[in-house]
Amino acid sequence: MMRWLLTYADMITLLLALFIILFSISTINKVKLQRLVHDLGGGFNSTDAINNPPNGQTVSATKDDLQAMQAQLQSYIQQNKIQSQVQTKITRDGKKRELVISLLSDKPVYDSGSAELKPQTMKILDQVFNQLKNRQNEVRVEGNTDNVPIHNEQFPSNWELSAARATGVARYLVEQKELSPLRISALGYGQYRPKYPNDTEEHRALNRRVDVVILDTDAATNAQEAAAAADAAAAADGQ
Repeated sequence: MMRWLLTYADMITLLLALFIILFSISTINKVKLQRLVHDLGGGFNSTDAINNPPNGQTVSATKDDLQAMQAQLQSYIQQNKIQSQVQTKITRDGKKRELVISLLSDKPVYDSGSAELKPQTMKILDQVFNQLKNRQNEVRVEGNTDNVPIHNEQFPSNWELSAARATGVARYLVEQKELSPLRISALGYGQYRPKYPNDTEEHRALNRRVDVVILDTDAATNAQEAAAAADAAAAADGQ
């Protein structure tokens, strides 16, 4: 006598699923909407949407990608015995994981007081690009110096030197390796973000560095969503 409850319960469950989907897309977000269409399409086709991305797009990297990139770079560093020139480390900035590749600004990488890239530095950046070309991670290049003042015709202070070195790395990856300029930014911190106290020459050498920071894919997605939201807000203001 209560069999009608089965059909009724099925209908209520389907309505609940519908309302959840409507709620999730009530605020239109291009990135989230594409994800929803992608996942639903994979489910209805009885295929794994993750293994079959639409329109020939590459699959987004997993969180283990940072470790995979680090392992590849460490292998190159060890084979070429350049541990004194390049260091890699996975860190966490709040909730975001980052792979930090530190180019130590010593003579093999840069001449003192110069921002010109050396051939050895370009080879290292080529290896970094090889890890980025098939991925979608955002990249941030940070220039740093020690606390010894610099003052010459080209660089009035350490700020200009650190910014020029960071910009040089970003320009090389964009102009020579054709990395999308939308994925990369450059910052110059001067002597104000040291890793170690500037109390010994060894510590000062470690503070003279250019950090190529590769964000994990979650952070990259957040950046894309923020950019999309900013574009939408700008369009709304224009109207």
